[in-house]
Amino acid sequence: MSLISTLWKCIFSPRLYKFYEVSWVGRLIDKPYEAKGLERWGDHVVITFVTAWSFTIYAIPLIVIVLFRRGSPLADAYTITQFVTGASILLATSLMARGYSRAKNPTYLKFMKVLDKTKSHYPNIKQELGKYDFEFWAWPIDFDVSSSDKSKYKRKLTLQNLDSSSRAMSPRRRDSILTVPCKILSYGIAHTVALKLIYPGSISLVNWIMSGMLLQGRIDLIKIGAERFKLLTADNNEIDAIFLDRRYKNTNGTTLVITCEGNCGFYEIGIITTPLNKGYSVLGWNHPGFEGSTGLPFPDQEENAIDCVMKFAINKLGFPENKIILNGWSIGGYTASWAAMNYPYIHSLLLDATFDDILPLALARMPTSIEPLVRNVIRNYFNLNISAQLNRYDGRVLIIRRTDDEMICVPDNCLAGNRSNKLLEKLLSRRYPNLFANSTDSFTLLSNFLAAPTYAARQLIVDDIGVDQSRCINLIATDILDNNSIVKYPSKLGRDCNYKTKQQLVIYLATMYMDEQNSQHCIPLTSELFRSGWDPMSTIKITNKETDDFC
Repeated sequence: MSLISTLWKCIFSPRLYKFYEVSWVGRLIDKPYEAKGLERWGDHVVITFVTAWSFTIYAIPLIVIVLFRRGSPLADAYTITQFVTGASILLATSLMARGYSRAKNPTYLKFMKVLDKTKSHYPNIKQELGKYDFEFWAWPIDFDVSSSDKSKYKRKLTLQNLDSSSRAMSPRRRDSILTVPCKILSYGIAHTVALKLIYPGSISLVNWIMSGMLLQGRIDLIKIGAERFKLLTADNNEIDAIFLDRRYKNTNGTTLVITCEGNCGFYEIGIITTPLNKGYSVLGWNHPGFEGSTGLPFPDQEENAIDCVMKFAINKLGFPENKIILNGWSIGGYTASWAAMNYPYIHSLLLDATFDDILPLALARMPTSIEPLVRNVIRNYFNLNISAQLNRYDGRVLIIRRTDDEMICVPDNCLAGNRSNKLLEKLLSRRYPNLFANSTDSFTLLSNFLAAPTYAARQLIVDDIGVDQSRCINLIATDILDNNSIVKYPSKLGRDCNYKTKQQLVIYLATMYMDEQNSQHCIPLTSELFRSGWDPMSTIKITNKETDDFC
């Protein structure tokens, strides 16, 4: 390779952060890549330009307004032209200096040779490429969702197409021309302020500030055997994912946990730790626009991302659908519940510290004077209605509520206003409608039970209505047996029960579908609480065992 060719490649090649070596005892050791003076200076200039540009995009309207309000816009335009020219020269110079410094660095040249080889030999030499940690845009594609056999997949369910179907059956209303300005304003807000408020992890500055923590977290995962992957979605976003295979190490390893992070969560430092501590195989991924993932975390891109992750897990990693647990934390409950709705045969769905619908949370944090605008933005661009998706999934579910949650309560810091309560309420009323039909008493009882501040207070309610656990189990088992030993929803449970029995069943089912952790929103979930959701079929086994013991 000629010097000119090498220099050109080094100018536009990725930043190298770390490289790994195997010690004489077989342990993986990470070593920092030491950039020379010119390369370090060039990197600082490039990063500064990228950060400035991310802010400039949102400031362009203000700049235009200022220019036209000043007396001589042509003079200002000339000044701006000079500034842009100077900045361009500085950027070009820094790129050249960085490329030259890299071309003289043996460690970087060795990395470049490995990276060049991947273009023709990947994934055969992925193990060699995995010894380097570098800017993820240069990582080769490991899985393209378009390569999957499309004949095996039906059209995916989304809240948008479900809503479109319901609208098609109702009389059409013509939008007034007066709504056009509101729609334009909503679009602008959704693609700027709202997106960053709902998903702060997509802000470039946040990614830059957290880059050191994310790098260290990724290194820690790789040193215990994790493998990094780049997944290409249906809308051509590149998703940064990591996989830890425990299938040959313990029993839990045969089950894969797919983690869905919160609105400022990354797999490098997120909820991946809890299932790892339980011995599960784990697949973590970053939202579009987070760390190495491209795109923006709008609902449609989020759906395409988790759909790609699911197909990667099933088709590439080889996990059957019924061996997958979906773990969604906070806003990650949206993608987890979407995947459960579209992959109904998963092993279980675990929703941790999540909510039923983002609209009440948004309205509570915005001035009442702009409520119509907030509703418009949320429903048209961020319709994160987790309960609507959950109610189209009939498998195992476990909801974890944080007793001191400061993020998803309306009003704030109020256990009774924790939106996990509403998520449970909507789940139970859909699955067991006869327990809530023709009366508000069951809803009131459930609300009072969930609002009780302590275990002792909840136990008083249990004792007051006399919850008979054995009778509840027998009634549930009988309902399943009457349905040919199939768990089917909506269930007929409670159809022929009296008022008191219905109340007992409501409380019993609430304890089966929900558990809680005495902590705030961002405290990691304890390993003891991480488990599969309740399986109603277990009531038949319990009933049969009691019969055998009696005989």
